[in-house]
Amino acid sequence: MSENTTAESVVAFDRTIYPMPMFANFKVADIAAAEAFYHAVGFFTLATIPGPEGSTALVHLRRMKYQDILLTPGEPVPGSTTVSFAAGGQDLEELAILLREAPLKGARVEGPTDTLWFTSDLTIDDPDGNRVILTGLREGELEEAKVWARENII
Repeated sequence: MSENTTAESVVAFDRTIYPMPMFANFKVADIAAAEAFYHAVGFFTLATIPGPEGSTALVHLRRMKYQDILLTPGEPVPGSTTVSFAAGGQDLEELAILLREAPLKGARVEGPTDTLWFTSDLTIDDPDGNRVILTGLREGELEEAKVWARENII
């Protein structure tokens, strides 16, 4: 699989520079390994910022517009960071199969799992213990979700 095969199947890369309304900052032990991991998940590298003596200080990843993760070298704290992104129409079952078959040492893939709120979630833990949840609407239950919303949301 090429470094961006998964992302290419979702949407054309958005390389627009804009004020990010939200982003996640993940501390990682090995920034190059983490970058490769997120490429397999469907992110692409928007920018790399060099640090002292040529080391990498920051890798800016993006999956879709407004789906940004900043990787910074440091001491990761497993389970300390979770971010959820809309799946954007991506087939989560297909992505889960691809990720389970990929050599992603130390990663965990769970789901997709149906939620009570009419979505399916694919949970991905990177080798440093950071968590990304991709969530997609269950299209077959759209009418049921609309009825529930009319009856329960004030």
